Amino acid sequence: MKMNKVLAQEIANKVMKVIPYNVNIMDDIGLIIGSGDSDRIGTYHQGAIAAIECGTIVSVFNSEGGAKPGVNIPIRFKNKIIGVIGISGDPNTVSPFAELVRVTAELLITQEFLFKERRIKEQIKEEFLYQWVFRNDEYDKAFKNSGEAIGIDVNLIRKAIIVKGSSLKETFLKEQEFTFRLSQNTILYIVPENSDILKRLAAITSNNTIIGIGTSCTHIAKSTQEAKRAIEIAEKLGLSSTHCYYDEFKFIDSLTSSDSAFEEISLCFRELETNPKGVELIETLISFIENNGDMNVIAKELHIHRNSLAYRLQKIEQLTNKNPKKFTDLFQLFTGYIQYKLRTSS
Repeated sequence: MKMNKVLAQEIANKVMKVIPYNVNIMDDIGLIIGSGDSDRIGTYHQGAIAAIECGTIVSVFNSEGGAKPGVNIPIRFKNKIIGVIGISGDPNTVSPFAELVRVTAELLITQEFLFKERRIKEQIKEEFLYQWVFRNDEYDKAFKNSGEAIGIDVNLIRKAIIVKGSSLKETFLKEQEFTFRLSQNTILYIVPENSDILKRLAAITSNNTIIGIGTSCTHIAKSTQEAKRAIEIAEKLGLSSTHCYYDEFKFIDSLTSSDSAFEEISLCFRELETNPKGVELIETLISFIENNGDMNVIAKELHIHRNSLAYRLQKIEQLTNKNPKKFTDLFQLFTGYIQYKLRTSS
């Protein structure tokens, strides 16, 4: 590790808060890179050069060749001299501080090294998680080894859980659980299939939060897409569910994921939504489905007379050529509606 100017100046400032003497920090060739005397930065320190050459503390008693009285102590990291710390003053007076100053400097350097090392590891982990979440290819040996190097077993059966909402808080993670922020208001959790993370999330999520749960598998990109799709379907259909399991929406997704015979009906709904009367007909159809065709309940819910309800159902049949009171036609109407809603923006 090499000392940079920022770290060197930080060491000088912190040491000078403890001892009443000027402190200079030199690099591994004796150049001053941090000091309480800014005029000396960028100049060579002869006492430091001597300390590097002999590998031990060097005291300077007389001012000569640009050197000032003081002591110079080599700074070591992993048994290698990476710099020198100099304390200006009468060596007999400042020498008792030498060991304290050296230990302080080396502790700060070790702390900086560990911080950088941890930051590098976190960056490597973040990059791997990104690849993992969006990788559609099978996991080859190199990819598995990369995961193993940072403590991720990609062979483990897992599921993806996506939490979407405002002001999200992250829950604590257990072994082999990982998190990846997809956006400011969306967090992805990658957890083993038997994880109890939903219980932990329940304690920190609010009412406006929606959670998508993918199926359990070894390919996490697949489960992630399923969790996203579950949320998308729930939002576009206006469902009030907080927990959206893809397993429960799989049938809907399969019906609407490709072009089908419902395309024509889907276009009808697009036209109906362009005017208030058409919106009324859509609301009537949804109420008819949700209330299992009970005319009295539907009329009461929509605040209309039964005759008006009958008229609306007839109008739907005229426009779509599908009779809502006939099961097979109703199925096609509902599927066409779902297809339309999922293909339009939220």
